[in-house]
Amino acid sequence: LTGLSVLNDVNTGAQFPAQYCRQRSPFLTQVKFLGSYQIPKIDVLVSGALQSVPGPQVIGDFVATNALVQSSLGRPLAGGAANVTVNVVPPGAMYGDRRNQFDLRLGKLLRFGRTRTKVNLDINNVFNANPVLTENQSFAVFRQPASILPARIARIGAQIDF
Repeated sequence: LTGLSVLNDVNTGAQFPAQYCRQRSPFLTQVKFLGSYQIPKIDVLVSGALQSVPGPQVIGDFVATNALVQSSLGRPLAGGAANVTVNVVPPGAMYGDRRNQFDLRLGKLLRFGRTRTKVNLDINNVFNANPVLTENQSFAVFRQPASILPARIARIGAQIDF
């Protein structure tokens, strides 16, 4: 904390080193594809969605006590604060693993007179990937996953038109 000028966020009361005022994050790519095709002779619908998005931004919040700050700052924290939270990872410097997900739908169209029924099988996360969606921001448990992509799941559904 030595030699850094600190700015206060009016809304949250959080303090940020002045070097974080102007942030330039790297170019992050997202790829998303969606397609469907109905096989005409057998009335089967096949569709899929593929997405590849960047992982979560890595944040390492360190809670510095007043005693720790006072030794380097030469004075106690302003306003009698007991501690201050400092992000030890520069914003935009680190990101988690990419999230790649593929979802699939198979549907069969059934005709009974004037009634049309479509039976669907949806499979989400076909390849059962498990990338981290959110991480714990505390430096004490740095990079510990808080949530991951839900496991593969299958659903059966029907739509009846009459």
